[in-house]
Amino acid sequence: MTERPYRPSSGTEGIDFMDQWCDRCWRDAAFQSGEGDSCPIAAASMVYDISDADYPREWIIGDDGRPCCTAFEAVQQDGAIHDGRQKEMFRDG
Repeated sequence: MTERPYRPSSGTEGIDFMDQWCDRCWRDAAFQSGEGDSCPIAAASMVYDISDADYPREWIIGDDGRPCCTAFEAVQQDGAIHDGRQKEMFRDG
């Protein structure tokens, strides 16, 4: 299947998407903590129309039919990267 660009259809859908991806990504961590700018991908999604060349190519409808951000990298916690797309490799105990 060919990946298609994704744009939330409403503010509520956008908040849900950002809760799932942006709020847990290191690219937006400075903004989330109030210490810096937002992720340039998230910012561009609000500035450009989905048909514009500068609209983020990272926001797509995946092969499973659900939206995702291909640039997602989970914030580090306890020295490990926790990414919901991957299984845990190491567990305590």
